[in-house]
Amino acid sequence: MTTKRRTFAAAVAALALTAGLTGCSKEVDNGKVEEQLTAALKRSAPDRDYGKADCNDDLKAEVGETADCEIEVDGANIKYKATVKSVEGDTVNFEFTPG
Repeated sequence: MTTKRRTFAAAVAALALTAGLTGCSKEVDNGKVEEQLTAALKRSAPDRDYGKADCNDDLKAEVGETADCEIEVDGANIKYKATVKSVEGDTVNFEFTPG
């Protein structure tokens, strides 16, 4: 990983996010996780050029569950892991960490 990519990854480590569950589902749709990743990165580093985000699966609404994601930033693919930190009713709190 280049110094530029490492610096960027460190700058956006552990982005905490919240998403609501829809219907009877006990998971956050991977499309919603992808949207949250892109939005969080844009808030923390708006001067970057973001491409498509892609998460491998829906994020199960259970503490400790993870989904692997990847997003293009300034032409390079950067990997993130979404991890559920808590579930409160219909609200899932999760964070992204580089990796």
